[in-house]
Amino acid sequence: MRRLAPEQYKVKAMSKTYIAAILSSFLAAVSPLAAQSVVEISPAQTVDLAQVETTDESPVISGVALSEDGSLLAVVGDDHFVRIIDSSNGKLVRRFAGHRDWVRAAAFPAERQVLATAGDDHRIRIWEVPSGKTIRRFPDCGFAIHTLSFSADGRMLASGGFGETIHVHDGQDGRELHELQAPEGGVRTLVFSPDGKYLAGAGRTGRIRIWDTTDGRLTAELSDSCRKIRTLAYSPDGRLLASGGDHRKVCLWDTTTEQLAMELPDRPSRVLALAFCDENTLAAGGSDNVIRVWDLSTQREMYHLIGHTGSVATLACNARTGTLISGGFDATVRIWNLRDRAATPSVATTEPK
Repeated sequence: MRRLAPEQYKVKAMSKTYIAAILSSFLAAVSPLAAQSVVEISPAQTVDLAQVETTDESPVISGVALSEDGSLLAVVGDDHFVRIIDSSNGKLVRRFAGHRDWVRAAAFPAERQVLATAGDDHRIRIWEVPSGKTIRRFPDCGFAIHTLSFSADGRMLASGGFGETIHVHDGQDGRELHELQAPEGGVRTLVFSPDGKYLAGAGRTGRIRIWDTTDGRLTAELSDSCRKIRTLAYSPDGRLLASGGDHRKVCLWDTTTEQLAMELPDRPSRVLALAFCDENTLAAGGSDNVIRVWDLSTQREMYHLIGHTGSVATLACNARTGTLISGGFDATVRIWNLRDRAATPSVATTEPK
């Protein structure tokens, strides 16, 4: 057996010390990840449109909207139809026909049994939900409409898309209130502040524009990226504006200072949809089929909502019930119970994806 020389013992002892130091540093580095474990949640309910209508072809879902009382879901997609679904049982209540191309967006106003939809046929339609009748059809705007948004009180309806203007209409009679300039075109997302005083819009250029809804005046431009922004969401108290898109991160803007308040860590996919569930809880859907739910007070991922097999294109949240609705390219609508996680199967993971 070969014996070590005295100086070799010293080297060996030093090696043990060095290895111990490396191991200690490694454990210190990974311990925050262990502390920040993420819980994976399965949907409380899945609505498969192929099964709902017993058809071989299912639409790519591009928009979902939740009625004010949370009882009805409007689902739109690439097959030109608008579907109304009972959120309590996932059954089809009614299907509206009238659009002539891909329907991209849907929005319910407050306290009225109507629904606005729009898409690639350049027109906004207002439907009477109980009867399924079109009660108003707006003129051809000259470009595909990608986004719709009602103000919280339902008095204003904004639309934008692949043109160089954004239109703000009276939510009751359809009169045009403002025509806002979007010189680069490609508006992907519009959202009113909770008090209805401001309208935020963004799209292809990565620049967020904010207008005063009283006079249509541009009041702010926010930008931290030249990549496309696909989604915006105001917090319920209006203090924060969240943005996400092709740059694979979520930015939170302070609406008082108009400065970047925080930036959530980069994720492994494009951010396609955002929804606040309360002032400190934000859900983000992406092109990796996962919905991530963040605690903004700690800037930590709390939940991964797992189940979609296609990109999560749209989100809507009922803050009163803690219910999150998602729609995806897999032709399913999924309903998630965030308030009572015990009602849904879950598995703890120890490292954010």
